[in-house]
Amino acid sequence: MGLAAADQLTAEGNALFQRHEYITALARFERAAAIFPSHHQAWKGLGHCLLCLARPGEAARAFDQAIGLRPDSATALWGGALAHADLGHRVVAQNYLKRVLALQPTWLELALSVPALAAFLQLSARAGELMRTALGVSSARAYRHTGDAARSIDVARFADVPEPGLVTYGSLGLSNVEWPDGRPRLEVLLACVQDGPAAPQIVANAVFHVMDSSFYPAPGTMVRDLVGVIGAGDLSQRLPHAYFSVPRRWRLRLPLDEGPPAITLTMVVPVSEGEYQYWRTHGDDALEARFAAVSMEPADLRRASVV
Repeated sequence: MGLAAADQLTAEGNALFQRHEYITALARFERAAAIFPSHHQAWKGLGHCLLCLARPGEAARAFDQAIGLRPDSATALWGGALAHADLGHRVVAQNYLKRVLALQPTWLELALSVPALAAFLQLSARAGELMRTALGVSSARAYRHTGDAARSIDVARFADVPEPGLVTYGSLGLSNVEWPDGRPRLEVLLACVQDGPAAPQIVANAVFHVMDSSFYPAPGTMVRDLVGVIGAGDLSQRLPHAYFSVPRRWRLRLPLDEGPPAITLTMVVPVSEGEYQYWRTHGDDALEARFAAVSMEPADLRRASVV
């Protein structure tokens, strides 16, 4: 038994799959792959059966095998993108989808009709790639809107960025918001010395506020109570407001993408009531000068007010 037997089993499996007899088809593909392990069509058929049987973990492994044997198989890449997206393996899913569309550009409309894949075609996916290139490897977690559990935003975590001992949190999703005056799309950064749950919550809350209020967080602007409402104990009382500034500390060339549309970054800094009032009276340049005069560390969420 060899290639000919595996070909026959795979053909039988494909016919059964077309009749939606997934369990029986699965057995054929499994036997074909066991007989001839380098049979990429058997592994691909196996993946599609497992995906239809709601077994994405096994499906992803089968598609990975098929893609390893035949990297230019658009149907295997498509199935792999679906399986890995179902598992939350965003980087792999996005990579597979990008390769699919390079091979089959006309499948773009189909991809946009599949929610799990459409997310990878939003501008935030491009922003995420640019941020990973600029800042390094990250992990990400979804944060839900407190008033609408159906809405969520991803926040990425970059360790030892922009300096050893610091952690950077960055939003992934705000750049999908289109501004009527053609302003650059944005994502929000926050650096912190004391890592903890409050920092990514501040980033997520900043994004939801921008989306809900259509407020563009240009450098030098301020939002009252953005930190205060997250209920972060002493931090919310001591530094309840949010100041937006140019993220110079990361030494990035901005915008990240010239576009169109352009994609850039803004930095959020928790500030005190005194600092807020100083900004109202004297303006953003004076506040930044005050910060510089006392060597204020914006990444220190335990800091005292400088006013």
